[in-house]
Amino acid sequence: MKITLFRLRETSQKAFKCAGPLAAVAAMALLGASQVRAQAVGYVWNNNPATSGTTTPDSGYSYNSSGGAISITRNSVGNYTVTFAGLGKAATSNVQVSAYGPGPDFCVSGGWDNETDVTANVYCYDEAGSFADHSFTLLYQARLYSDPAQSATAYLWADDASAPNYTPNTNFQYNSTAGTNTIVHEGTGGYLVTLPGLDKTGGTVLATAYGSAARCQVTEWNSSKSSGTVVSVNCSDAAGAPVDAEFTLVYSYRETPGFSDGVTGASIWAFNDTKKTPYNVSGRYSVWIDGVDMYAQRTGKGTYAWTITVDYEWTSSTALVTAIGAPGSYCSVHSWDSTSTTTTVYVNCFDGAGKPVDAEFTATFQIH
Repeated sequence: MKITLFRLRETSQKAFKCAGPLAAVAAMALLGASQVRAQAVGYVWNNNPATSGTTTPDSGYSYNSSGGAISITRNSVGNYTVTFAGLGKAATSNVQVSAYGPGPDFCVSGGWDNETDVTANVYCYDEAGSFADHSFTLLYQARLYSDPAQSATAYLWADDASAPNYTPNTNFQYNSTAGTNTIVHEGTGGYLVTLPGLDKTGGTVLATAYGSAARCQVTEWNSSKSSGTVVSVNCSDAAGAPVDAEFTLVYSYRETPGFSDGVTGASIWAFNDTKKTPYNVSGRYSVWIDGVDMYAQRTGKGTYAWTITVDYEWTSSTALVTAIGAPGSYCSVHSWDSTSTTTTVYVNCFDGAGKPVDAEFTATFQIH
């Protein structure tokens, strides 16, 4: 990977390394965002997907709010365990995963444990659904409480792929309004997630398939005073056909999914999948940095760039993405990089056969 050294326009003018996906971002001012914070956050970029045994990921792309060590163990081809030492003992928690790199491989959550340490399993597959070594990004968060006056976040693990109407496991769901999240199974691979109390129009959603070679994406989401936020999720198998599958989901309004005392960032809904010139993605369906507008554009068949204008310094970062729209499509994080004034996150999207396809997506960029 190319390594770039540069200085940011900040009073201290400290230099730092930008390698692989690392980019630069500003400290963030979000209206009301300080009211709801994750009490434990960890993220990582798996930069050694083919190395057997246990490795230490690059500190420029990993973070553990407990201050403990981070490691990744390759258990077998495409099977990994991420460990965040000392990050566990939380009441409720959530994991999101995105494949990283140029190809059509995809990665899913293989489950996690949050005892003293957090151990999160990840499975990666090629476009045909066979285990394959592949890079990925992962975000873990746990929340114990929030200010009820600030309805901003919900997450869940959809732990029953076939139940017609159910309440997902309460040990792995959270709602900042103290509501109970529920799920309706609308048909093969189709789910309707209701997040009561979250009644503000906007926000962003991430979804990750859980436990099997499936791909889950968000079809749409909307909000109302009566029902809160309702999210449509569709899951497909490796051939792009609808399939019942478990998944994890996180919704955030006016804050990034893993927002905490040590983690801020930006998030967007890239709602125009064909526009070849930069268009503004700031607004209700985004979180932006220091009030500066952000832009997205199509750079080729199924390839996109999200540009954030920034001029501050941070120590680590990660990015995640979820496809929005037509069932069967999926997206991955290609990379991210920076100049002294902008950060750009690159996204690739594919159809059910693993071929490049134009698609809408949501994306988040987390920084510490």
